[in-house]
Amino acid sequence: MKNLNGIKAIFLDVDGTLLNNNKQITEATKITIKGIKSRDIYVILCSGRSNKDVCKYSQDVYASDYTISSNGAQIYNYKTNENFYKNCIKYNHIKAVWEYCNKHNLELVFNLENNQTGNNIFCSSMYKNRTIIENIEDLKDIDIFQVIINSNNYYDMRECEEYIASNETLKIANYSREYIKKDTNSKEPYYLFINNKFADKGMAISEFLKEMKIKKEETICFGDRINDITMFKACGNTVAMKNADEELKKIADYITLSNEENGVAEFLNKYIL
Repeated sequence: MKNLNGIKAIFLDVDGTLLNNNKQITEATKITIKGIKSRDIYVILCSGRSNKDVCKYSQDVYASDYTISSNGAQIYNYKTNENFYKNCIKYNHIKAVWEYCNKHNLELVFNLENNQTGNNIFCSSMYKNRTIIENIEDLKDIDIFQVIINSNNYYDMRECEEYIASNETLKIANYSREYIKKDTNSKEPYYLFINNKFADKGMAISEFLKEMKIKKEETICFGDRINDITMFKACGNTVAMKNADEELKKIADYITLSNEENGVAEFLNKYIL
């Protein structure tokens, strides 16, 4: 057991970690995080979701004013409405992905600073409220933090993965579990989250710690997916959920209860509060 005294910052993944399977934050978790924050400890949500979504959940759970979204491409302070850090995708790569997705009938979603937009192809209900653009030139001078590609066809996504891999400046930050399992009959759309190759959760956390003069050993992070590996490498104490990918569990310092069992609150109440 590591010494968990003197913790100054806690980084929480959202889906599969903070949220239960109904995409809700329990009252027990809210009470715990409110107690942690009252001790002047940063509690920062760190997610692949858009900034708009992460800010909403952060306020709902009484976390700190900073959020890390789009798999580490953006750190935002929603109290001052300012970007603390950003690592965007260049427009020429955005344009190329746009043309590819429209040609192959793939749903395309862009994470902007405070909203989402995309093409007029729909397969995932999660992004149905995004705005639609007809001309990619409309985004030429706008920051794009992350690209999300969705499809109901497994083999179309395989081809798309190969296309993204051919671009040396982009990387796939996360895949749907069904895609990783090669489940060709998934009931849910397959997805790929695309980032600038120099953007990830770990880099964003390191930037935050540097600016705030917080040591690595003064941090804890919680996660459940392979895109949390960089976050684990950036933090001094790492906690995997019981429902986490096996690859993440193998490198975690601790394993807590699942997201359905208030795993985050259980660990924090036991070791921090």
